[in-house]
Amino acid sequence: MVGRLLALLLLSLILVAGAVLAGEQVAVVSQDSGTVSLLDTDGGASVAYPVGKGPAGIALSPDGAQMYLAFPDGGCVAVLDRATGSIRRTMPVEGQPFGIAANGRFIYASDWSKDRVIKLDAASGRMVAIAAVGRSPAGVAMGGGRLYVADRESGAVTVLSVDDMRVLATIPTGDSPYALTLSPDGRTLYVVNVRSDDIAVVDTATLTRTARVPAGRMPYGVAVTPDGAHILVTSQHGNSLVIIDAARLLQEGQVPVGRYPEGVVADGAGRAYVANWFSGDVSVIDIAQRRELARLKVGDGPRFLALLPSPAGGAKGGTP
Repeated sequence: MVGRLLALLLLSLILVAGAVLAGEQVAVVSQDSGTVSLLDTDGGASVAYPVGKGPAGIALSPDGAQMYLAFPDGGCVAVLDRATGSIRRTMPVEGQPFGIAANGRFIYASDWSKDRVIKLDAASGRMVAIAAVGRSPAGVAMGGGRLYVADRESGAVTVLSVDDMRVLATIPTGDSPYALTLSPDGRTLYVVNVRSDDIAVVDTATLTRTARVPAGRMPYGVAVTPDGAHILVTSQHGNSLVIIDAARLLQEGQVPVGRYPEGVVADGAGRAYVANWFSGDVSVIDIAQRRELARLKVGDGPRFLALLPSPAGGAKGGTP
């Protein structure tokens, strides 16, 4: 009897370890280990998929079923299937694709080495268009028919039309813009300036910078809570998450996290997830209480994150 109970317990543990539970998940791209980890936000099981050497930026298909990964050193963009954890397609790109965005039909990737943005057909991988931008383009954000590109070595954001890739504006932001994100209503763009230790606030209606706000030492990642109330900024040299009131543009506090935090996302349950690049883990933060709830181990060198919607059809299998 005892042996049978132990066997059932072991079987249940194996099933939990090999499945991703239904619910929101956080995808974590670990550049050094070449993996994408899926962390269940409800505290369930997690999986890690090997994807190849040096993945960087991540974007999602509209339904979250596919993840698009940029490989700057490999010169390609890959399509990762969420359900199976397998690479469905690899799209060669001349240059170093880094930041990435997608709208279902097209994929947009910043090319760090060639100072441009590449538009790819998501189905075929065919290059559709190229647009010249500023020097060393890094993060990208898409919304309202526009693509916003952080040109790190030009100190500006280039705004492109997603349809015809026309340059609509070039907006000075600060010293070394790197990551950027839109507010939930799309009216405001937030840009982290790595070397000037602040974020730029951009009005998307007028395409002008309206403010610069101190954001910790060497800010590297930025997110906005789903209600738009808080801006979350990772401070690499402060090893902390900086929480800023979006209405008043005032810092409310800092939460210690792991070493050299970079990417950050926020879910609808009041939690933030921070990729700690040098610690090889992810900090789970209670935003309201301003405290770290957990530190989750992932592959070496986690840098980039994406919040995945609930998958249809319940639990999905995967390789631990």
